[in-house]
Amino acid sequence: MGTSSIYNGKMDKNPLLPDDYDTNGEQGNVEPQNSPIVSWQTVKTDMSKYINSSGRSGSVKHIARQYVKASGGSKKLLNQSSSGMKTAGNIGNFLNGIKAEGIVTTLQKFGVDYTGRSVYEVFSELVSAVAFNSDFKEDIVAKEAALESLSKIYDYVETNNMELESLDFMPEALMNELLCEYVGSYIWIKMMNDLESRFEKYIDNPQETLGIEQEFRQYIFNTVRVEFENKGDIINQDVRASIVTLYSKCLDVLEGIL
Repeated sequence: MGTSSIYNGKMDKNPLLPDDYDTNGEQGNVEPQNSPIVSWQTVKTDMSKYINSSGRSGSVKHIARQYVKASGGSKKLLNQSSSGMKTAGNIGNFLNGIKAEGIVTTLQKFGVDYTGRSVYEVFSELVSAVAFNSDFKEDIVAKEAALESLSKIYDYVETNNMELESLDFMPEALMNELLCEYVGSYIWIKMMNDLESRFEKYIDNPQETLGIEQEFRQYIFNTVRVEFENKGDIINQDVRASIVTLYSKCLDVLEGIL
């Protein structure tokens, strides 16, 4: 699934500006990493060549590595992802609430009105409840990733005759799968937005472009899944702390540090 929003991608800094001035609207002071500097223009060019050549010029692995380096390295990218990590924590709290108190009480605690409303309406409001800010691009990326991951809960309800109460019996394996989906979606959506959703710029052969996009997306999700399985049963851990650690390791792998 491609991203639904197209933003202006990341731009290289004006060399006349101080080093701590971020033209991309990100916040946070971080220590520099000992990584070669890669310009955003270089990453975008490499990605365009990869798409135009139907995947024969360059590689997904190389582009992902260049992307993290252009972002300032994995540590800086982590520091720029506060909204994403906060949303992950909120999703974890929601899932743990279901386990401890059931779906009805949990929805009430999240301020989601479910009385007389369709399941679709309830889940639309739930997405806003776990990712409630939309002030910056980072907030919107977190909300889109939340939508992708929470759709698994919707699918579960749909297979159980659209009964919200069926979530009281949702298996922990599905909860872990949902958290894994969130991290993969978050990295993918953030990367595509930072690179100006460049797959959407090349639609001369939509089917071929979709295949290349799916290959790229699968590489990101496979990286997340491997690290997720190494991390273990996240739903029974401190979810936010575990997601931060997982996200950080995935970025290190993508950058080529691990």
